[in-house]
Parts: sequence; C-alpha cells; structure tokens
Amino acid sequence: MSDEARTYLVVSPLAYTGKAEAFTYHHDKALKPGQVVEIRLGPRKSLAVVREVVSKPEFATKPIAGVVDVPPLPDYLVKLAEWLGSYYASSLSAAWSTLLPTGLTKKRRERKVREIAAGTGLPNKPLTEEQTAALEYMSKDSRSTQLIEGVTGSGKTRIYLELAAKELAKGRSVIVLVPEITLTPQLVGQFEQAFGDVVISTHSRLTEAYRHLSWAAAMKAYSNKSPRIIVGPRSSLFLPAYRVGLVIIDECHETSYKQEQNPRYDALTAAAQLVRLCSARLVLGSATPALRELKLAANGKIGHVRLTKRAGGQAQPVATIVDLRQKDLLRVSKFITQPLLEALTETFEAGRQSLLFINRRGSASSQICSDCGVVSLCPNCSLPLTFHADMLRLVCHHCNFRRAPVAVCPECGGSDLRYLGGGTKRIEAEIESLLPKARLARLDRDASDLAHIQSVYKGLQDGTIDILIGTQMVAKGLDLPRIDTIGVVSADTMLHLPDFTAAERTYGLLAQVSGRAGRGDQPGRVIIQTYTPEHPAILAAASNKPEVLIESELDERRTLGYPPYVNLLKLSYSGSTREAAQTAAGRLAVILSKRPGVTVVGPAPAFLETLSGKFHWQLAIKSDRRSSLVEIARSVPESWTADLDPSNLL
Repeated sequence: MSDEARTYLVVSPLAYTGKAEAFTYHHDKALKPGQVVEIRLGPRKSLAVVREVVSKPEFATKPIAGVVDVPPLPDYLVKLAEWLGSYYASSLSAAWSTLLPTGLTKKRRERKVREIAAGTGLPNKPLTEEQTAALEYMSKDSRSTQLIEGVTGSGKTRIYLELAAKELAKGRSVIVLVPEITLTPQLVGQFEQAFGDVVISTHSRLTEAYRHLSWAAAMKAYSNKSPRIIVGPRSSLFLPAYRVGLVIIDECHETSYKQEQNPRYDALTAAAQLVRLCSARLVLGSATPALRELKLAANGKIGHVRLTKRAGGQAQPVATIVDLRQKDLLRVSKFITQPLLEALTETFEAGRQSLLFINRRGSASSQICSDCGVVSLCPNCSLPLTFHADMLRLVCHHCNFRRAPVAVCPECGGSDLRYLGGGTKRIEAEIESLLPKARLARLDRDASDLAHIQSVYKGLQDGTIDILIGTQMVAKGLDLPRIDTIGVVSADTMLHLPDFTAAERTYGLLAQVSGRAGRGDQPGRVIIQTYTPEHPAILAAASNKPEVLIESELDERRTLGYPPYVNLLKLSYSGSTREAAQTAAGRLAVILSKRPGVTVVGPAPAFLETLSGKFHWQLAIKSDRRSSLVEIARSVPESWTADLDPSNLL
C-alpha cells in the first residue's frame, strides 16, 4: 500500500451477510461515498459500494480491484441503504443488493431503446370540481405526506399527472410506484402521452438486460442533472433520480409493496424515509386505503383528501348480495347461482363484457355452515380454523390450536357444513358449459406472462373477449369501459383466511373489483355471492361505505392487540421434519417469552406448513416498542427468518 493510497470502508451486495457489515480496502485515487467498485472476496471479484473514507488501519488491506465506470450513486440512496439495513434489521449487504442492478459490469450487445414520441402535455379535459379542490388543498398543506382517497374512476391518475407536471417545471424528478405488472402498461402510457421521453419505466418481468437499460438511463439523467419521471414497481424507488421532488404510490393499500425477501422492507415506509432525505413530498393514492394510513390521517399525521364521485359522471355500480345460505336459491352449477348466471347472460346478449372474480389464495378451506354462515373459529385467537385433509384436523395457524371438524353446527344445529374453495380453471369450465358461445379469457398466476396480459387487455379493449375470469390482478386499477357486470364467485374465501387482516383485505378487494364495472356509458352491477352477507366487510363493499367496516375493525384490532396499535414481528423456521420445526419454534418461544415488554404468540404451523420439502413453523411477537422487536430480529439464530412489520401472519 503506497503512502498516497486512501483507505475506504466498502459494502458488497454479495458479501457474507452475517456479522461482517463492511470491509476495509485501499485505493490510490480519491473516491466518493456511493462510488461503485470491484473488490476481491477470496478467489472471486465482487461489486461493492464505497461507504466512507476511514483512517489507515493497523492491519494490511487489499487494494480495490477496479472502479466501475458509472458515476457515484446519489447521496440520498447511500443514506437510504444505511437506513434500510438498520430499520429492518437487515445486513448492509442485503440492503445494497436491493439498490444495485444485477449484471452491472457485464458486457452487453447493443440493444435498441424503445422510442417514445414527444409528450402532448396534460389532458385537455377540464378538471372536476373535486380534482380542483384536491389540488388546491394539497398545494396549501405543509405536511410531507398526503393521502388521496378516491372512489374507483374518480380521476386520481389525473391528479398524479398535474402534480408531476408541477415538479418537472421546478426541475425536480418524480417517482411513481404501481403494485402490479398488469397496471404498469396502462399508467406508463398515460405518463408517456403527457411527458414523452422524460418517462423511464420498468417492471419485474423485464429481462436483466432491459432492467439494466432502465437503470443506466436513470443514472445518465441523474449525471446530466436532468429531471425524469420514473414509473414502475417498488424497486423503482431505488433508481437514481436528480432532485427528487415527489414520490407517488398508486394503490397504496396493496401488500405487494412489502418485499418478501431480505431486506423485507415496506415501500411506503421506505418512500417516507426517501422524501425526508430529499425534502420531497409523498402522495399515497387508493380507493381503499389501509387502516394504518387512515389512522395516521385521522390523527392529523398526514394530509387527507377525498374524491367521492367518478370523473366521468358515471354512477357507482349497484351491488347485489346473493345469500348462499338460502336453501331455495337455485344453483346452476357448484359455484354459479341463477342470479349471477342471469346477469352474465344479459350482459353477453347485450354485447357487453363481464368479469368473474375468484380469490385463489382462499382455496385452503375453512369450515362453514351453509345454513347460518358461521365459520369454525379458534377459541384463543378468534381467527378461522383451516382444514388439513392430511391430518383430518382444523388448525389455527396463529396459536396451533387443533380439533376435529364438527359434524353439527354449534350455532344453529345444522348439519350442512362445507369447505370453501374453488379455482379459476374450475370456474372457467363451468362458464364454458353454461355459456358455450361466450368468448372467455383467464388471468391468474398460471396465465400471467406479459404477452398474455397484454393480449387479454387488448381483447377487453377491442371487444373480442366477453367474460374475463381472474384473481386479484384483475381487481386493481384497470380502466375497462366495456365491463358492465362483475361477479364475485365467493367473497368468503377471502373473508375467512386465518389472519388479522382478512376483513380489511376482503373489503379492499371487493371494492376494487366492483369499481371495474360501469366505467363506460352503461350502468354497472356487481353480484356478490357469500355465506356471510351481514359481515361488515361485505356490507361496506356493497354499500360503498367503508366507515361500516373501519370502526368495527379498529376496535377489534385494539382489543386483540394487532397493528396499527402494536408493532409486530413474524419469525419463521424451516425444518426437514414437522417435529424438528415444532421443537425449534418451541425452544425459541420459551426464550423470547422471558423478555420484558413483548408478547409471544405461538409457535404454530405456517399457513403453508409444507413447502419445497420443508416444514415451516412461526412465532408472532408483539410489542409497543419497535426497537424491542428490532433487537430480537437481530439476535435470532441465522436459521430463522425475521419479518418486521409483516403485511400478514399467513
């Protein structure tokens, strides 16, 4: 090491993710924090990021192998990576792996960048009174975070465009996050039409090469001090941007904003930290905001504006609840009732479109009485028990309570007890039999490659699809003016998942999917099939009155001790046998239960107990102090997975 060499602390995304947080190397030239370099870790080269300049240590250091030919990353991203590691009890290596694109040093063949026409400016259509009032309120509100709660079709995207235009005029960049690949083309198209090649878009289905192109375009614009509009999923938050002035998170209630791999960050929380670092503003938009954001708004912590009318003047769709407990209700198949079939038939014969919604995740069955609608609940947790056919037992996936299925309903004495569940393929087969002339399309996880999504969306726009059958990805944000009828095959598969967020998610999904109807020149209608028509989540979605659910749900969360009233940590363990997983979870539960200020719930099998040949068990840790949970997350053995602020306990 020469006398002129400088010593640097660097972090590698590929480094050991245990206690070694950073490594000391030297280099002959001055480097800035955020500079991307290459270092040798044993026999291989690895990318690394300069964290800071440090004093020359007493031990010998290795030289930095090379400096990657990209400008240093923005200072706010360096600080954001540090915060991610600290706040989510993650290693710095994992935090930096989120921020740096893979294959940064690969030699790539030239690829033609998609040409974007010049923007035509903001839409000529006048703003509605509610949109104008919302923009005026937001311009005067001094809080850094604002929530736009707008019914489906109320024109939230138009407000986003207006806000983005103002930031660009100030020479500042805008980041727009969307939750699903199905939403990206539509929203990107609206931004590209308005702003042209100022827009940089990305999504999770892009190849590594094209994701690298997006990153390189963002870095080039940052280096040239050119403001841009970046549109994409949660990872777009970490693309370099020049002078970030605004972050918009559309459909902010969506759980896809929570990353399920380390670092398990929440994009809303990370965005709030980013805007603090950049002295920017955060705008959250949703027709069905999560209880967390509603509570913050009620306490005055964030701004709150409401859009109660559709921008095109259309009325909200009329919802009809079909009570599946009615014995005289005519079923034309196992999952389709006569009222739903009549609505589908009328819509098809009128040359219009329908959408059938199935929540596939709910296929794990709960036991329900078809006479009175009562679901078998855990006596300890008041959460639905899940039927496991391999054990012939109903199991609580929160505290591990188990019992045999009952033969007679304890509430009404009825003997017609059923298990919920049914997938898109089964529903598709039934509709093909009932309406053989209708042109069907299916959109779910098994049929969700980008080409298929674009083909389905085009078919819906040009009228070559009559009935779309899909899961959650069809419920969000799509503007489909030909759809007049929505059918919810079974609202109960969502409602009776064994999780504290089940009612909130049910309302959100039902309200979102209902909002796809009646956005054109015809009135919309929604048919909701359910065994529990009196549940607040069903009533709130059918009446378009969220307050029916919010008050009761917050009271229950407060009573049972769930977010937003406590902090939550989910700890998960995978073992080669059920006994090994249960034993390990039990041992840790005993240790953690001795800690002051925390409540340990479990151990219990995970919702999907067996997965990839492993048995998965978990603990739920509650505390009023988040710092106590961070300490636990950092101290658990490496064989455990720690998820701070989990979006659910499934």
